[in-house]
Parts: sequence; C-alpha cells; structure tokens
Amino acid sequence: MNHESTTSSLGALLTELRDESTTLLRQEIALAKAEINEKAAHVGKNVMELATGGALAYAGLIVLLIGVAFLASRGLAAMGVSPNVAVWLGPLAIGLIVVAIGAGMLTKAKKAMSAEKVFPRETVESLKDDKRWVQHKLSHQQ
Repeated sequence: MNHESTTSSLGALLTELRDESTTLLRQEIALAKAEINEKAAHVGKNVMELATGGALAYAGLIVLLIGVAFLASRGLAAMGVSPNVAVWLGPLAIGLIVVAIGAGMLTKAKKAMSAEKVFPRETVESLKDDKRWVQHKLSHQQ
C-alpha cells in the first residue's frame, strides 16, 4: 500500500509539474511577445526619425539651393566675383552646409537605432530562472 501511495503521489507531482511548466511556458511566451513588441516600437520610432531626418535634409537641400542660389550669386557678383563663377559658387557653398546638417541628423538617428537592443533579455533571464526552478523541484522530489 505504501508503494502505491508513493507511486500515486509521484504521478500527481509529475502531473502538477507538467501543468505548471505548461502554464509557465505560456506566460514566458506572452512575456517574450510583449518585450519584442516594446522593442519593435522603439525601433519603429528610430526608423521614423531616420526617415524624417533624411527627408528634411533632402528638402532643405533643394529649397536652400534654389532660394539662396539667387542671393549668393548676386552677393558674390556684388563683391567683384565674376558673374559666371558667382552663379555656381554660392549654391555650392550653401549646399555643402545643408548636406553636413542632414548627415549629422542621419548619423544621430543611425546611432540611436544601433544602440537599441531587440533581443528579449528579460525573457531569457526569466527562462533561466524557470529552468532552475524546475531542476530544484525535480531534485526535491527524488
């Protein structure tokens, strides 16, 4: 009779361990999904900043080159630069400044994206804890 109750209690313990492990695994998967979604939102924000920075740099380059080209050409010509040289020298200088600003924005956004870790670190740590818990349960049942 004692052997039957030991076998019965061992079976119940194994069933309980299986049920708890299944529940725990489902919870860990839900945690991993939530953590990945959170990381994806951060990456999405950084991608949006990168795209916005690139679009602003490009739009700024076009607008400034067109608008300032007339002003720079006239200013350089008024300072004595040949009108043929002034026509391209002014827009070139302004264009280089705008490109440098845009490149700075793109570099900043790229660094922010590369610094963002997508790996679900908390979930991995939690899974390691779960493994230790199961091993502890099994060692105390023997």
